[in-house]
Amino acid sequence: MGCRRRLINPDFRVPSMKVIVIVNPHAKNGMALKKFTRLIPICEKEKIDYWITAAPLDAVHRMKDYLSRHPDEKVIFLGVGGDGTMHELINGAAGFPNALIASISAGSGNDFGRHYSSFPFTEQSLRWLKQWDGKAEKQDSVYFKGDKSGWFVNNLGIGFDALVAYSANQSFLKKWFNRFKLGKLIYAFYLLRHLFRYQPQEMEIWLDGKAHRYKDVWFITAANQPYYGGGMKIAPSANSSDGILDMIIVHQLSRWKFLAVFISVFFGSHLRFKEVEHLSGRKVQIKVFSEAFIHADGEFGGVLSEKSPLWIQLHSKSWNHIRTDKHGS
Repeated sequence: MGCRRRLINPDFRVPSMKVIVIVNPHAKNGMALKKFTRLIPICEKEKIDYWITAAPLDAVHRMKDYLSRHPDEKVIFLGVGGDGTMHELINGAAGFPNALIASISAGSGNDFGRHYSSFPFTEQSLRWLKQWDGKAEKQDSVYFKGDKSGWFVNNLGIGFDALVAYSANQSFLKKWFNRFKLGKLIYAFYLLRHLFRYQPQEMEIWLDGKAHRYKDVWFITAANQPYYGGGMKIAPSANSSDGILDMIIVHQLSRWKFLAVFISVFFGSHLRFKEVEHLSGRKVQIKVFSEAFIHADGEFGGVLSEKSPLWIQLHSKSWNHIRTDKHGS
């Protein structure tokens, strides 16, 4: 019996995904862009698009425009940057079930990558994503509306921590600290600067319809995952796919004890203090009695005033995440 000849279709191609890499050219003082330029040849070879963002919210606008014009095409958006970059990708993908999100951590805090995972900065990562045909993880996201509105997937803070984040992000010192790979110290600098000036205030929280009132609140955090501030475990038990939002309230502390509590957040041991309360729910309304800064995923989220409350609502399994595995290493 003779050998059967195998017929080969010359037009056969391994199925491939549409991949768009979004690079923040300012991440790590330009180091992320410098590293990415070495991957441009593989992007061109594999027909992987890449966008270098030109301004804040550029990624959001370009993603929404692309996804609106290609509603039936599954697209992987790979963010190259830090938490601010990934915050933009989440907001750009909001409302588009055909968008899938992956990341290469290249910022100073990288809490997104710390929790959700991050791909290595390699050619293999790009090739693997281009040929990806797996099942995306469904993760929770949280919508907020106050002075500003948008989505977050890490955490949102009101009060002292948001003021520190705003000051650090606006400071010319941040670039200097990042140059010497000391980016996290900028937050410590402004923490100490604001510690003896900040005035805690009374706040009201309605959590799933139940009212809670607190005096002398330093800050409130709504956490979708454990980490913020570059690895601090603000909500150790938070789970981004359980349909529950963790609320951390820090109140009625002296300034020196507050400093001790804040340091303990690095180890996730702050919950043992009686002045730190942990609640959970899905729908939140927060009212303040004097102005308070807001951050969402570390980015400026507006200023909350006594005139209007902040609304927060968790949306279960509302975005698609691609987790790293051995093929992406």
